[in-house]
Amino acid sequence: MDEGVHVSDFPGRGNPMNLRAVRAFADRAMRKTILPLMFLLAACDGEEAEPVAKVQTATIEGLYQAAGPEMQQSRMCILSQPTGTASFALVVRNAGGSCSGAGDAVREGDVLRLTMAGSQPCTIAATVEGRQVAFPSVLPESCAYYCSPGSALTGTAFEKTGGTSADAMRALDPVGDPLCG
Repeated sequence: MDEGVHVSDFPGRGNPMNLRAVRAFADRAMRKTILPLMFLLAACDGEEAEPVAKVQTATIEGLYQAAGPEMQQSRMCILSQPTGTASFALVVRNAGGSCSGAGDAVREGDVLRLTMAGSQPCTIAATVEGRQVAFPSVLPESCAYYCSPGSALTGTAFEKTGGTSADAMRALDPVGDPLCG
């Protein structure tokens, strides 16, 4: 049985001058349709966004992703090694081009020291704050070796989005190959 308001419910349908009946009909229609919608919308308005999943920050192991439209393919993964050390790999893509590298990672307090394992010496002393890892605005000139012309690692900021080795292994390079592993 339909509980909506129908024209047949309108008591003054034969007399267009019956304003009292018109008002009663409009009142009933509003109560049955509009007011429940308003209450429903008001209830939805008070809802909070879903909480962000908690990611462990006790260790440096995991997946890190950069924010921003030009940085959406930038990622870094860090894996703990059986020897007690950690290794990392990263790809940073920005408007100017891209940077990539891999090497050893060591956390010392609120500093994450990333040392590239390439033919040019490059150590990045990134700042760690909660789930955020931020590269400094100035890096050694030799770090440019790991970037295409017009690109740089400086100022890159990552957010830890996964805190396990499985999360780190999900990171892919620009052609779809595993970044760590």
